[in-house]
Amino acid sequence: MKAPRLLNTFLELVEINSESFHEKEIHRFLMQRLQEMGCRVVTDNAGSHYQTDAPGNIFGFLKGTVKSKPILLCAHMDTVTPGQGVKPVVKKDRVTSDGTTILGADDKAGLAIILEVLQTLKEEKKPHPPIEVLFTLTEENGMCGAKRADYKQLKSREGLILDNEEGAEVLIQGPAVNTIEIWVKGLASHAGVYPEKGISAVEVAAYAISRMKLGRIDKDTVANMAIIQGGKATNIVTDEVYIKGEARSLSNAKLAKQTAHMKACFDEAVKHYTKTIDGKICKPSVKFMPVLRYPAVNVPKNHPLIKQLISCAKKEGIVMRACASGGGCDANVLSGYGFTLPNLGVGVRNCHTKQEYLLLKEFFAACNVVLDVVRNYKK
Repeated sequence: MKAPRLLNTFLELVEINSESFHEKEIHRFLMQRLQEMGCRVVTDNAGSHYQTDAPGNIFGFLKGTVKSKPILLCAHMDTVTPGQGVKPVVKKDRVTSDGTTILGADDKAGLAIILEVLQTLKEEKKPHPPIEVLFTLTEENGMCGAKRADYKQLKSREGLILDNEEGAEVLIQGPAVNTIEIWVKGLASHAGVYPEKGISAVEVAAYAISRMKLGRIDKDTVANMAIIQGGKATNIVTDEVYIKGEARSLSNAKLAKQTAHMKACFDEAVKHYTKTIDGKICKPSVKFMPVLRYPAVNVPKNHPLIKQLISCAKKEGIVMRACASGGGCDANVLSGYGFTLPNLGVGVRNCHTKQEYLLLKEFFAACNVVLDVVRNYKK
């Protein structure tokens, strides 16, 4: 690994505009760089499924020099906003932006490391397994690229994602998430003249939510109700309310249990607000729709890849910690397709802010760790 070259690649990457949905320039750059290194390169058509200006995810393939199944290296191409016109500032121990934008080390530090690993392996001519590379589109806005990727291109089923912060941390667990939308229908009536002839959708929703377990449910599970919309005028008993929230858990069983509990609260509210109006039984209705946003990541602590990571990190003087995350990334989506991909830190801090920075010592060490893992991978 050549640290000056790795840093230069990173600086080159962060100066390329690549906010989510506007990744065509970095897509072109990465395609060319992979081809220059002798990789076979393929693009899928993921970009045609949503509003982005890049054609698709990038798949790169570097032939191995030993007989082994391939190992996968993955990072995403896009950044959050404000990410246009990034001007990196190299300091003694870190890289920052000039303060007017993010830096974009999330995830261009990951991209740079993968490119450096490939270049080093080609130059040193040491034995290594086949390597497959996946650069995804629009991770920051719902993992759109990963959700539309053509996974038939890949023969690997395990590897590393480089999209975490601290260099001494590898994420082996991430939650499954249900996005939950609820439509409550009551019965409209004049709120000043005949309020008793109405059924307030607001009250139905409030009753349900007040009985709901929200926030931290247990060590694995959280839930939140975030958006409530409804009502037309103060003199009308509100007949329709829309609610949106989520539940997430490291355990699929606990996620199912929490989601069922949330639905049961609305079922109870329907019963509570059912009443007789002018001799007719009237009751509110609830449409409760949970949708799995992405599945959970659960890499066993004793998985050979984790043991190898910890061993390689030790050579760099790093005590690697295997941790769980409350957020999601491409690893969640790929997990649902049968991939085992722990998420390794690359040395970035304060992601998604103008105060973002990259610690060079951790950045360089992360590259060495990945290089060592790849060199020693055999399956």
